Amino acid sequence: MDRELTEANRRSWNLIVGRREGLPLDHFRTGGTSLEEFERDLAGDVEGRHVVHLACSFGDEVLSWANLGARATGVDISDVAIEAAAERAARTGITADFRCADMLDLPADLTGIDLFYLSWGAICWVPDLTAWATLLAARTKPGGGVLLCDHHPAWEVLAVSAENTLTVAGDYFGREHPNTEQDAAKRPTGTDREVFRPYVWPISDVVMALISAGFRLDTFFEAPEPAIYQGLGRAASALPAYYVVKATRP
Repeated sequence: MDRELTEANRRSWNLIVGRREGLPLDHFRTGGTSLEEFERDLAGDVEGRHVVHLACSFGDEVLSWANLGARATGVDISDVAIEAAAERAARTGITADFRCADMLDLPADLTGIDLFYLSWGAICWVPDLTAWATLLAARTKPGGGVLLCDHHPAWEVLAVSAENTLTVAGDYFGREHPNTEQDAAKRPTGTDREVFRPYVWPISDVVMALISAGFRLDTFFEAPEPAIYQGLGRAASALPAYYVVKATRP
């Protein structure tokens, strides 16, 4: 069933890639990045290190890591997204590697990685956290790690229905099945009638999957971002919007 869901998601991603836009290419041509300052700080000096972005979409963050001096690789299940990412890299003149693959079935040569990076809508496409964390531990070099910066699962299951009013649109603990109750605000940008089947993973599940796979938890924090609860009003600043995990393989 997991493979069927993943393949259905891949088909939907292929359909919407052309409706999505990244940052202007001139931003990257002049050395810019799309990364938050705290992401760069947590990653540390990536000069010459191999950074692999899982679920990279059309590659803005991959180009960003490359601009910071990393040997940057992007992996995405959508062949259309990977083609678009490779074209964007070519147009900027930035050297980056892009691979079309399931993040639970990575190419064999992607091993000894310094940093696996996942961001802003990635972990929800993982159907099996244990398999995911175990694979990353096997592919990460000693001293390397994982940096995950993603939407908070509370946001994934809360829908803004009016100012200062929320309704529940999903199950925070619905580990056994994808969330098909999402409101429109949670669907990927560019979605029309395409159907996506993301998972909602409690943060504790994500953290414990990494620890159980042998990673050491270095950083974990949650934060608000009022804009993500569009229409909620002042109460939006009282809710978690995203969380960040940095873990290292000893």
